[in-house]
Amino acid sequence: MKLRATLSALALAAAGALAALPAAADVTIPYNEYSASPTIGHGNGTSTDPRNPGYGALKIFIEKVKAYTDDQGPDALPPGQKVVFQRDQKTGREVSALRAGIQFANRNAEKKFAEPSWGFAYNSVPFGMRFEQMLAFLYDAKIDKFGGNGLALAQSLLDSRGGTQIVLPVVGSTMQGSGYFPRPIGKPDCRFGDAECLGQGNGIGLAGLCQSGWRIRFLAPPQDILDRACDLLVQRGVIPAKTLTFYPPVGGQSVLLPMQRRTIQGFEYVNPYDDFVDFFPVKEATATAPLGNPDAGQLDCSPALPFPIPAGTAPNCTQNIGQSGGRYAHHPAWHQPFLISWMHIDKAVWNSLNPAQRAAIERAAKDAVQESYRATESVECAKLKDILDINEGISQRNVDGTLRLLEGKPVSAAMTLAAWPDAALAVLREATDQYLAALAGPADPNAKTEAQKDFTAIHQALTQYAQGIGATSFAPGRFPARTGLVAGEECRLVK
Repeated sequence: MKLRATLSALALAAAGALAALPAAADVTIPYNEYSASPTIGHGNGTSTDPRNPGYGALKIFIEKVKAYTDDQGPDALPPGQKVVFQRDQKTGREVSALRAGIQFANRNAEKKFAEPSWGFAYNSVPFGMRFEQMLAFLYDAKIDKFGGNGLALAQSLLDSRGGTQIVLPVVGSTMQGSGYFPRPIGKPDCRFGDAECLGQGNGIGLAGLCQSGWRIRFLAPPQDILDRACDLLVQRGVIPAKTLTFYPPVGGQSVLLPMQRRTIQGFEYVNPYDDFVDFFPVKEATATAPLGNPDAGQLDCSPALPFPIPAGTAPNCTQNIGQSGGRYAHHPAWHQPFLISWMHIDKAVWNSLNPAQRAAIERAAKDAVQESYRATESVECAKLKDILDINEGISQRNVDGTLRLLEGKPVSAAMTLAAWPDAALAVLREATDQYLAALAGPADPNAKTEAQKDFTAIHQALTQYAQGIGATSFAPGRFPARTGLVAGEECRLVK
C-alpha cells in the first residue's frame, strides 16, 4: 500500500516554500508527561542511549525536534524557528500531554463520551498486531471508505468530536510482561534444585488464577478481559466462583508499594527495562556484584495495609517483588504486544507554527517512534537477565522482613519465567473478542452510541488491515533483543 503523501515529502515541500513564509519565532511547547518510566516517557532524561542510566525514550523525539528545526544542515530552517518541547507538569494534560494511547479531550478536558474509548486500540490491542505491523497501519494503510492511513483516521475522529488537539505517535516500546504472580499460571522454567518451583508442576492454569483469592493490579482493557475470562469459566461450570479481585491504579503510587505492604499479590506493568528500574532496588552494588545485595537495606515493610492504600503513602522498605512473593514472571504479552505513546498538542499552538515547523515535528515523531522502539529492543534481553539473576540465592520475606518458611524451610525469591498455557490463552482470546464486540455495540449503526460508532470505525479498519497482511493469528514472536547477542542469535531466556 502507498501513502498519498509521505511525511518526508511534506518536509521537503515545506522547506522549498520557506521563502514565501512569514517570519516565525522560536517556540517552546510545555507538556505534561504521562510517565517517567524510561521506555515510555521520561522526556527530561539525560540520554538517548538505553545503556545510560539517564535514558528516556521521549528524549529521542525531543532531541529530533530540536535538530530538525535548527538552522544547520540540508534541512535547516531560518534562524529563529527552533521548536522545543519542555516538560512542565503544571501544564494541563488537556492542553499538551504525553499519553499512552489516544483519549479524547478538548481545552476544557470535556469528555464527550464515556471511557473506555477507542484510544487503547492505538496503543495496542490484546492478541493484536505486532509493533511493525501497527506502524505500517499508521503510516502506509489506505483504509477502505476513508482513503487515508491509520494516523489520519485517528485525527479525523478526534476532529469530528470537536477535539482541539493534534496527536502524533512519538515513542515505541516493546512487548510487555503479562504478570508477576506468587504461583505460575503455566509450567515454570525452574532452576535446578528449586523445590518450591518444581512443586508447581504445570502451573495453576487460568482456573487457579480465577480462584486464587488474590488481588492484582491490571489496567483496562486487560483487567476487563481477564475478568470476563473468569466469568466464562464460572458460566461453563469449570469453577464454582471467581475470587480474583483487582486493585485500581492510584496516581503517583508505584506498584511496588502495595506489593511490599501485601495489599496486592501480583500485577502487570511494562517491560523488563522499566520493571527492573522500578521494582528491583539495587543496594550495595560493586564492580564485581553490579546487581548488589537484595538482603541489604530495610526489609521490614510492616504493617501490612488493607485496600485501598491512600494516595501519598510513602514506601518504608526495600523488599523487591521477588522477596515480596511475586517471583513468577509471565510471557507472552497477550495483553499488550507493544506500546505506543502519543504527544497531544493544542491546535492553537500547532496552528501558530508555520508549515515547515509542523512538517519537522511530524518527521521527528515518525523517526522517533521507530528509533525509540529499536533502542528499547536492543537492551531488553540484558534487562530480563538482570531480573532473573538479581535474586539468585535470595529467599522470600514476610511483611516484617523475617524469612518466609514453607515446611520449615526458606522459600526462594529467584525470579522465574512462566508461560500462559494454550488453554488459558484460548479463553482469554474468546474474552477479548467479547470485550471488543461490547465496545462496538449493536450491529445496527443507528442503535450505536457515538463512542460505539467511533470504536467500530477503528476496529473495522484494524481488522481489515490485519486480514490484508495475513496478521489474523496471534504471533507475539520471540522476546525482542539484540545487545549482547551474536548476529542472528535470539534471546534464549524466553522460549
